[in-house]
Amino acid sequence: MSSAPTIKDVAREVGVHFTTVSMALRGHPRIPVETRERIVQVANRLGYRRNPAYTALSQRRSKTVAIFQTPRIAYLTNRSEDNGLFDTAHHRRFVEGAKNQAEAMGYHFELLSLDAGAHTRQTLQETLRRERIGGVILGAFEPGREDPVLAWEELCAVKIDSLHVSPALPYVANDQFHAVRLAVQRLRELGYGRIGLAIGVQDEEGSDDQHLCALLHEQRLMEATARVPALLFPHGATRREACPLLLDWIKAERIDAVISNWTSIRGLVEQLGFDCPGQVACASICLSRRDPRIAGVVASLALVGARAAASLAELMRADRRGIPVRATRTLVKGTWLDGNSAPPKVR
Repeated sequence: MSSAPTIKDVAREVGVHFTTVSMALRGHPRIPVETRERIVQVANRLGYRRNPAYTALSQRRSKTVAIFQTPRIAYLTNRSEDNGLFDTAHHRRFVEGAKNQAEAMGYHFELLSLDAGAHTRQTLQETLRRERIGGVILGAFEPGREDPVLAWEELCAVKIDSLHVSPALPYVANDQFHAVRLAVQRLRELGYGRIGLAIGVQDEEGSDDQHLCALLHEQRLMEATARVPALLFPHGATRREACPLLLDWIKAERIDAVISNWTSIRGLVEQLGFDCPGQVACASICLSRRDPRIAGVVASLALVGARAAASLAELMRADRRGIPVRATRTLVKGTWLDGNSAPPKVR
């Protein structure tokens, strides 16, 4: 005869800690409604029943506990939804990962933007105080746009990317250094000789030049004649503006494989009239999902968001507000996936 399901069985099925299940089944306001409903559904499906004696004790004890407000965190961006925040997958996945993790831990999650038509620095600070938001995630703030100036002594805060933004706060990001190194190594194994990196200036500023550092690190192992200078797209370069720069660079440097964090890099190369991969192979180092048409590194974007939310929750539980003496760094590695934009090169 099988044993009755336990609270840990429910927690394992839902993917949360068993204390979250306990609080949800007691209707605790700290657990979001959606999470509570999902836990109740799983508990009913598994046939879980709470211990009557424990339930009575919990109810008696709960009468002596003061009512408290659900802790609140904000995910801050400097581009609003109306101004194209979610036009690219990386912002969407960062937000999804942070939101899911925050709500699973019992936090109220809110998306706020420092952008024209959204918040100014003043209204953002006023909103944080009025809504009693004690923790913020600076979500991949874009260089060249509005930076936050907040009362940091009142807040617990972490960053996703955004190394160009002051102050120095705990930092969570994709491991761009690892991604570039992995891409260069894999393309060399596949037989490509003249491998070039095409990246935006703002991406270098936001990552403390990690892409270029990784390229230079790998080029130490190459013959001098195989070392290709990187192409840096200017701030805010559009596809139309990038194309002539990319064309001139590929021709001048005789590139046979391009690495970029633009997921559209294959389309750009083909738009310029090159056969991909026949003439120029391509790899993206910031793929949001597996795609057999493009080789490259699939970044763990949602995991970055989740790690940022978990780090922020740790700071909030310890009430560690303000700017730390030493800011930690958490880097999340991606995974290389082969694709038909960079097959083994025929020698």
